[in-house]
Amino acid sequence: MQIIEHNAGRVSAPGLYRMPAETYHADPCPEPSLSSSVAKLLIDRSPEHAFHAHPRLSGPREESDPTRPKEIGTAAHKLLLDQGRDLVVVEADAWTSKDARAERAAAYAAGDCPILRPDLDKAEGIANGAFDRLAKIPGCEGFRAADAEIVAIARDRSGAWLRIMMDKVEITDHGAIIWDVKTGEQAAAPQGLGRRIEGMAMEVQAAFYVHVLGLLLPKLQGRILFRWAFIENDPPHAATVAEADGAGMHVGERKVALALHRWNASLRRGAWPSYPAQIIRAEYPEWAARKWAEREELDPSVADVDWSLDKSPWRPLDMENAA
Repeated sequence: MQIIEHNAGRVSAPGLYRMPAETYHADPCPEPSLSSSVAKLLIDRSPEHAFHAHPRLSGPREESDPTRPKEIGTAAHKLLLDQGRDLVVVEADAWTSKDARAERAAAYAAGDCPILRPDLDKAEGIANGAFDRLAKIPGCEGFRAADAEIVAIARDRSGAWLRIMMDKVEITDHGAIIWDVKTGEQAAAPQGLGRRIEGMAMEVQAAFYVHVLGLLLPKLQGRILFRWAFIENDPPHAATVAEADGAGMHVGERKVALALHRWNASLRRGAWPSYPAQIIRAEYPEWAARKWAEREELDPSVADVDWSLDKSPWRPLDMENAA
């Protein structure tokens, strides 16, 4: 696997690259390219939202101040992947003091990642726990040695440029495994991951990444796996490795096709429409309607309720206008 070192500016052709995160996020493709995050906006929101979020179409966005959980996640990623900005440890328990805030601001200004001492301890616990746990899961032994933060840039058959940055990737003559590390406050319990994947449209990311790597390595198409490593921020830093099932990947592929259609249409027309400019009828979820109907039927505390709201013994205000 040839990985090209690329530090700044635009690339000249599809390929596998190692580049700084800021170069990737600025979109280094020869033409404006589609990423999985922009694809999600095209699917769930509108082309206008995709345009607004794209660094080459509307300019770079201002980043919001990171939260402590996000800083812990950034530090854990650094330790897990051994890539990215340097960590600057601030010897404080919180960002409340003037000196701590000044050190934090200076680190960000220098392009580094500040981290409080207790938060670094937690990030180290996450990373060390993840390495230990994943090494014991059959089929995951290659995670630690896999290449980290590899960028794949490809061109779809529609002509669209596509880009991804893989947390880790294992590529052999027989197949490939793409790894995506998810740290956070949420539980990594297996029974909740299906709902979490659907709620955050992670199936789009899985299908998009597999599609892009398959374009670059067509001989491996059908033998590329996408895996999430879900890791909990809090002790004992439990972890679960998951792959999307067939239904999830099928839906993800259909959503990627929709995103590509809208991306290409908007680029071609130079128009990025928003939500419909008309009054719509909001569809109440069927499951919620069934849930309420069941309560009316089964809840004894509502058995004597008069459900009719249009009957009243009192004189209506518009009685005098009645024919």
